[in-house]
Amino acid sequence: MKNSPRLMCFWLAAIALFLLPAGYAQQNATAPPQGAAVRTTSEEVLLDVVVRDKKGHTVNNLKPEDFQIFDNGEQKKIMAFRLVQGGEAVAAGGSRMQLDPLRQIRLVTMIFQCWNNDARRLAHDAALGLLKGDLPQNVYMSVMTIDRKLEVLQSFTNDPGLLRKAIDRATRSENTDFSSDTAIVQKQLEQMVGPDSSGAQSIQGQIDNQNATNAAQAQGRAPDVAGLVNMAMAQMVLQMLESQQSSGVKEAGRVNIYALLDAVKEQYRLPGRKTILYFREGGFVIPQGMEEPFKSVISVANRSNVSFYAVDARGLTTGSASSGAMNTLNRAARASQDQMANDGSQAVRPDEAKLFDTSIESTRANTQNTLANLAESTGGMLIANTNDVGTPLRKLAEDIQTYYEIGYVPEIKSYDGSFRKIAIKMNSSDLRVQSRSGYIALPPALAGQGNLLRAFEVPLLTALSSAELPKTFGYQSMALHFRGAQNQSVCDLVLDVPLANLTFQKKGNDQSEGRLSYVALVKKGSGEVIKKFGNDIPFHVPNAERDALTAGHFIYTEHFDLPPGHYTLETAVLDGEGNRISARKNSLMMPPPSSALSISSVSVVRNMKDKEASTDQSDPLVIGSRVVSPTLNPTVSKAGNSSVSFYVVIYPDKNSSQAPRLSMQFSRNGQVLGSGSPELGQPDKDGRIQYVATVAVASLEPGEYAIRFNAIQGAETAEEVTTFVLQ
Repeated sequence: MKNSPRLMCFWLAAIALFLLPAGYAQQNATAPPQGAAVRTTSEEVLLDVVVRDKKGHTVNNLKPEDFQIFDNGEQKKIMAFRLVQGGEAVAAGGSRMQLDPLRQIRLVTMIFQCWNNDARRLAHDAALGLLKGDLPQNVYMSVMTIDRKLEVLQSFTNDPGLLRKAIDRATRSENTDFSSDTAIVQKQLEQMVGPDSSGAQSIQGQIDNQNATNAAQAQGRAPDVAGLVNMAMAQMVLQMLESQQSSGVKEAGRVNIYALLDAVKEQYRLPGRKTILYFREGGFVIPQGMEEPFKSVISVANRSNVSFYAVDARGLTTGSASSGAMNTLNRAARASQDQMANDGSQAVRPDEAKLFDTSIESTRANTQNTLANLAESTGGMLIANTNDVGTPLRKLAEDIQTYYEIGYVPEIKSYDGSFRKIAIKMNSSDLRVQSRSGYIALPPALAGQGNLLRAFEVPLLTALSSAELPKTFGYQSMALHFRGAQNQSVCDLVLDVPLANLTFQKKGNDQSEGRLSYVALVKKGSGEVIKKFGNDIPFHVPNAERDALTAGHFIYTEHFDLPPGHYTLETAVLDGEGNRISARKNSLMMPPPSSALSISSVSVVRNMKDKEASTDQSDPLVIGSRVVSPTLNPTVSKAGNSSVSFYVVIYPDKNSSQAPRLSMQFSRNGQVLGSGSPELGQPDKDGRIQYVATVAVASLEPGEYAIRFNAIQGAETAEEVTTFVLQ
């Protein structure tokens, strides 16, 4: 799958296209907990809650009436409640039942990010302390590191020996590059599950599929629960690796945030309590502009039921955790004084120019606060300023095995993408509660799919869910159908936005800025979202070149395999500077896969560009060394164009000995004007015949024209029709 945004205008070079970092996501739709008093719903919020007394001891005898749950300040009725203790669930009435190990997996992800030998030693000893004795049956651990990116040294296993080896390697002083470890693990996982880790069926769907289990039980054989678990965990880690390998992270703060995001966002695929044990030598600074991505880590962790237990591996330090903040603030103060004393005769120093940024950074420089926020907002805890890490980590072991599951229905009226804060109050002031801080409210159709919601998508998704779609400016969207190399149905999504319809504001003396954001959803006939695409693109253009820019179009294409059937394509576009949104919905019918003669959708060609190094060769719009840029609902001016071109692909029946032919019929206002049968070339290596037809318009009268493309091979026929308006 390859997305291809194209700017069709004379001015191209100075436009910067920046991908916004991944953003918010809502909590997973949850299955009803075993032993729950009330059947849960798809919109239920399920909380894992750890309760301790003043001395730090777990409290395991509470009832639903001991808790008060508040969602966005409103108290909610508890709909499901139970205590989970190891492999058992204790209902509110005290009855006990054995849990299904497949549905009550406990995952612990150890992530090491230490450089100092003392910090590595402390992290090493603390991690090995968790491996004393055998791991419980349903507890699986993995070992990862963060250097320039997320690296996996050991995938999820409950083999202490393998874990010890990985911990030793992660904490050795001579080890700095773990990319080879990741490559080995990835190869092993691919051999286990196959190269296509995405699969047609989700991992949760595989877990929920009980057919194999029921069949085995009916034959008196025990189902291979361990095999299913291992397969699911292997696929989950593969998804992490593939996601991480596509992340373009460069600076330290971005590396940390995106690596942590990659570590949590795939864990929604398995049910149960999940923990990330993050050994870090100090915290890290959240760079300006990365506040929303950091919030995404918290939001996605909460949705995926992941708690962070952050360990500052510096141990007991003599310096203040806020000394970095004080130093940064002092630098800002000195720069401010120098700036005020400068009478204009001296050049402005870089620290003076960055005075405002430095002042902001001073509020972020207590990096331990970052770890505390990450831990406390996800229901975990920060372990810092101590050389005795073993004692608090024993609490982690308790938290993994013993906690309350509490479910409630939030009754959200507007899924506006806002953060909804969760608060838990206890009837006794002597109790201390650990739980997640909240979640992002997404439309229900996107819940439970592992989708990340970026900030710009919130108003666009809200617009698509409204009863009447906003139409404040014009743009076009369409889905074209093609056939893939394996005879599969391929969809090519096209978005065409005239840049003249965007708002550009002057910024400074010589530059204008605009912003275009879009979201595209592909939905089944049932309304289920199966594909989501989106981007946020800022434009920075010199005023002298603004007219050239706005004379063009923004063209975005995305191709992907799509099973045959009826779909709806929903798109929404935001004019950022003008704060205007337009939205459209199109019907899409994908034909069934076939080896018989067929023909693709017909694209009216806006122009053809040279193929770039990043262009995916499997893109159906690639023809030789060129790429077709289609135009939707085309209107052609005779004054500016001598001809109009059409792109179509013919797929011959390989079993037929006869060569295919193409017939083109022209009509205007329903009246046939003429026809032609151009000569076709030979099929390419994929069995396709790509054809570009060009029609002169000088002799044509203004009006609406239709062109019927009819492919013929023996007794087989296939046809497509397209239209254009000539002015």
